[in-house]
Amino acid sequence: MLRYFLVIAIFSPILLCIKTLDAQPGASFQSEVRFIQHMLSRGNQKEALLLLERVQPHDKAQEDTLNYLTGWTLYGQKELEASAWYLEQVSRDSRYWNKANFFAAYNYAYLDQTTLSLQLLEKFDNSSSNQVLYMKNFQKSGIALLDRRLHDFEYLAQGFAAEYSFLEEEEQKMAEYYQQIKERRGRSAFVAGLLSTAIPGLGKMYAGKTAEGISGFLYVGALGAASYDFHRRLGPQN
Repeated sequence: MLRYFLVIAIFSPILLCIKTLDAQPGASFQSEVRFIQHMLSRGNQKEALLLLERVQPHDKAQEDTLNYLTGWTLYGQKELEASAWYLEQVSRDSRYWNKANFFAAYNYAYLDQTTLSLQLLEKFDNSSSNQVLYMKNFQKSGIALLDRRLHDFEYLAQGFAAEYSFLEEEEQKMAEYYQQIKERRGRSAFVAGLLSTAIPGLGKMYAGKTAEGISGFLYVGALGAASYDFHRRLGPQN
């Protein structure tokens, strides 16, 4: 569960900060794209996909637009692998490329395919803007946490400079996640198992999952109390 919270916390500001771009030129094509975007804004992803399948692009720019919109629609339907595939088809010359590449990287990270996510991020090179490179570093830092590569995170976190306000709070959250993971990493699963055997829930608390530990202790305690009450009232034969 912590992994999914991490993914959302890491990538949400990136997805929000990149503005949606206008459709490519072409009166008829542009009107169709506008209508599809209208359907998406109303949450009608299935209808939007049907419309996207019917639109015929006349050049590479229009094809990029359709791939981007298809990827974005599939993302809305939580079909992340298919979404990533379409987003990867968007060419680097497209006005949509930055957003498509970041979204594809996000999809792969959420699917626990972090190697593919990192490969996409490496496509952002020195020709990219400072803001894009800053977000690339931020996203790679988050992936390092997801993969529990704490040394890599420590190195990448040196690039955190609170330079962009929309990422400042998220950088602080990542630093907190780093501390939580670091504290849990040094604890033995064997010791946690022994503690749970001795006292139900104690192993969870040892691992840093205090709420789960207390919940487990109360659950087992309630079952034990009920069993004792039945035994006392009905006898051992029951």
